[in-house]
Amino acid sequence: MKSGDYSISRDSEDFRKQFAGIKDRAFVQQTFATRPGLVAKEPVNGHRMTKDYHGEQYDESKFDLVPGMWDHEHCSVCWFKIKDGHTYWQNTKRIKLLCDACHDALGLV
Repeated sequence: MKSGDYSISRDSEDFRKQFAGIKDRAFVQQTFATRPGLVAKEPVNGHRMTKDYHGEQYDESKFDLVPGMWDHEHCSVCWFKIKDGHTYWQNTKRIKLLCDACHDALGLV
């Protein structure tokens, strides 16, 4: 299922600035699926810190691994909510995530 709102024009100055700021343009298409997340046991500045989890080592004394916690991502440009089954694009080291609509528009910039 494609992600993004194709009815939004991405030709504005704001979108052009966001696209221009993307240095690593080696994107690979993925399909989002809910996965575990890490939740800090102690609040940071009064808030519970959460982190996306991809199987890496973590300190069990500082974080809880919560199954199904990471249930969406956001496009780095338009903030479209990418959920289960949506395709999206991520670049090296997951620095930027793009919905399909923004990735399509990026090719025109």
